[in-house]
Amino acid sequence: MGTGIDVGSYRVSSLGKEALRFALFGEPPSKVYLEIGPGKGRLAVIFALLSFRCHLYDSDPSLIEHYRSLTRCFGVEGQLFFNLQDVRTLRYRDLPEGIGVFVAERVLHHLKFSESVRVLKILRNRMLPGGRVFLSLSGLNSPIGKGYPHANLPVEERYSSLSPDVAEKFRITGKVCLYTPEDVRRLMEEVGGFREVIVRLTDFGNVMTVYERV
Repeated sequence: MGTGIDVGSYRVSSLGKEALRFALFGEPPSKVYLEIGPGKGRLAVIFALLSFRCHLYDSDPSLIEHYRSLTRCFGVEGQLFFNLQDVRTLRYRDLPEGIGVFVAERVLHHLKFSESVRVLKILRNRMLPGGRVFLSLSGLNSPIGKGYPHANLPVEERYSSLSPDVAEKFRITGKVCLYTPEDVRRLMEEVGGFREVIVRLTDFGNVMTVYERV
């Protein structure tokens, strides 16, 4: 799938800061962290330094050596585990038990709505009550949505390539399902088992959301 620009490799995003705030000042039910589509982001390394056991899943083979180098550099070999796997193929047995923190930053919009529901249901069944899900998804009304062919379809049917100029600008080559805040609420309602903590638009127009396992 076309992953787009790896924003997390340059900085810790607002979503990452929310996850860190929860880790430092909230009450995570466990120190098990899971992230899908991490790219070259550093967030998981920070969590590993906070003594979380971090499990990462990405389909980019170039990241194997990247995370091997990072874990050696920071001395977190026993805390951070990279798994080469497309998130669409995740199964219940692939995930660790007792997840306390889950992050998916600008990843799930690369999946069909039904595929995102499936992945999040598996995650839900591996997460402890009180655990939190931190998601960001590209917004239908953001610059990424300009000229989006499926803009008028319901979110369950929305899955299309971007207009050529937008795809080139943001380096997104695959099909995407763009979201509004209401669409994200629909997604999490379909998954079930979570309560809303935060759902808001970023300045760019993407949707940032935090949900807690009940």
